[in-house]
Amino acid sequence: MNRHNSIAFIINSLEGGGAERVMCNLLSIMESFFTQHQIDVYLILLDAVPEAHQCPAYVNKITLKTDGNLLQGYRQLKPLLRQLSPSLSLSFLTRSNMLNVVLSHQLGYQAVISERVNTSSHFPGGLKDTISKAMVKATYPKAHRVMAVSEGVKADLIQNFNVKEDRVQTVYNPYDIEAIHKRADESVTDLPQNAYIIGTGRLVKNKNFSLLIDAYAKSDVPEDLVILGQGDQEGALKEQVARLGLNERVHFLGFKSNPYPYIKQARYFVSTSNAEGFPNAIVEAMCLGKAVVATNCESGPAEILSGEYPLHITQFTPSKYGCLCPVNDATAVANAMDFLNAPTELARYSAKSTERAQAFSNEIFRQKMMACLELTPGAEDTAYVPAG
Repeated sequence: MNRHNSIAFIINSLEGGGAERVMCNLLSIMESFFTQHQIDVYLILLDAVPEAHQCPAYVNKITLKTDGNLLQGYRQLKPLLRQLSPSLSLSFLTRSNMLNVVLSHQLGYQAVISERVNTSSHFPGGLKDTISKAMVKATYPKAHRVMAVSEGVKADLIQNFNVKEDRVQTVYNPYDIEAIHKRADESVTDLPQNAYIIGTGRLVKNKNFSLLIDAYAKSDVPEDLVILGQGDQEGALKEQVARLGLNERVHFLGFKSNPYPYIKQARYFVSTSNAEGFPNAIVEAMCLGKAVVATNCESGPAEILSGEYPLHITQFTPSKYGCLCPVNDATAVANAMDFLNAPTELARYSAKSTERAQAFSNEIFRQKMMACLELTPGAEDTAYVPAG
């Protein structure tokens, strides 16, 4: 028998983003278990903002109006959780995690928190960041269990935030490979006419698209470069492209709710981030059989592309499943791009991507989630049955 009659899931919002998408995927993947065992499932959103993701219909969704304020979150969440009386609550993202832990000790339920980013990199400096890190250090160790999205995130929590190793479990994000392929087959009207390589993500400093552009300019890549995404660095990046005389070859196609047709048609995928929690875009590209070039940032790329953590490199390194480069090294990224100019290497790493993607399937995620939430499968739960 399972000990849980009701479970609450808490996240800041369902705005566009990787954590929000994974939360909805989690609820879909676990639907058959929760419904079979008649567990009441609540999804609590702290902020009333436009939603880019949809949770499954079986979930009881409750939206608060905390406007991003931690104190308001505490005032509104406490009476709600007291009323719902869950035996367990799982939260995503820092603000939700801190509230979940504090309230679990006051209300007597188990708090499981999921850390989606490399916490040290996420709060690099300044007074506000210093306060946030101190609050994380005060709350996270008191969680019943911590789910880390990568081994790098796990190591950071243990080394820098006093979380005990036996309380942390790594659970990689889930990927529905069949669904990604299906969406990649949708038709789009703005594909470049020339062959191209691609990078995707928010156009912000941490994603370091300026490095991608510099490396592209240094390389002998014959294809064009496509960049998908939007953000406050867009103007500066376009100026950089113009300065390098690449206006005819670099295409900014904006944010795409379905990036997969663009990735599918690309020759290969490049990620030049300074920091990640677990880079969804890399695995999604691998699900589509795309070879990958990535910087060896904290956290995730090394685990995905080499199967190892930690991994220290000083130059472009062809790894087991993809091409790794030191962070902020344009020459190394250019070398990796030139390496994939060879059709034999491109074909070899495309095949390795397809192989590696299997390690991030929905079923493996479901098994890890069952263990983390201490759910006991019955005979009917031994196989994963997709929702719908």
